[in-house]
Amino acid sequence: KMEPAGSQGVWSLDDYQFIAFIWGSSQLHMNPKISPELFTNERIVDEFAEEYLFLGCIKFIMAVKTGPFAEHSNQLWNISGVQSWTKINQGLFKMYKAEV
Repeated sequence: KMEPAGSQGVWSLDDYQFIAFIWGSSQLHMNPKISPELFTNERIVDEFAEEYLFLGCIKFIMAVKTGPFAEHSNQLWNISGVQSWTKINQGLFKMYKAEV
């Protein structure tokens, strides 16, 4: 139940996972059936985790962490409110540059 070692712990993405989230958001960039607010929906995650890297990462997080998603993965929860995968992808690149 411990948080992975990272520069900001629970308040930032896990440093070792940045690239997977960047690539995963790139995959979803042109996907009309999975909008950003759906990536915290367990049914959507289970259905598409094998197909999309971003959702595979979310599935792993849901398997190893307990409690409300908004509490244990605050930054990812905030990302789910962004309107498009393009903006998410651009934001993740900026965050990667700043954090990693």
